[in-house]
Amino acid sequence: MSVNSVSGAYSSTTAEKDNNFITKNSLGKDDFLKLLITELRYQDALNPMNDREFISQMAQMSSLEQMQNLNKTMEEGINGMSQSSNNLEEGIYAVLEAMMGQYYFSNFNQGMNLLGREVTYLNEDQEAIQGTVSALKQVNGSYVAVIDEVEVPLTQISLVR
Repeated sequence: MSVNSVSGAYSSTTAEKDNNFITKNSLGKDDFLKLLITELRYQDALNPMNDREFISQMAQMSSLEQMQNLNKTMEEGINGMSQSSNNLEEGIYAVLEAMMGQYYFSNFNQGMNLLGREVTYLNEDQEAIQGTVSALKQVNGSYVAVIDEVEVPLTQISLVR
């Protein structure tokens, strides 16, 4: 029988229409008001709407409006938080960049102040060695003092004369 294929085709077509109706035609507060006004306009004059029904429908409309406002507020809040997070990341990156620049500048100034001065530093064997800083050299982003042709990190210098 071809009934199954017809009902299957009908079911999928009906499902597509239902999905389109739900996504495109969701009811809002204005639609609810139009329905209520239409219901009041065409009600039976001999059997008018009960005032309790009317109040109930108005309460439903108010509840719908509050839910829509809450949804909108939450969406705005989430978007604001997302934007705030992006701004925070950019701010932290800028601060870190500035700190690194300050570190290199400070390191450079410390090294420049050592030029021509006699210093004592600790070598790899922890022996105190004296010498005069003859140059300042940048190695891997940090400055080192050149003392008697030996590159000494500024952090290893223990005494300046």
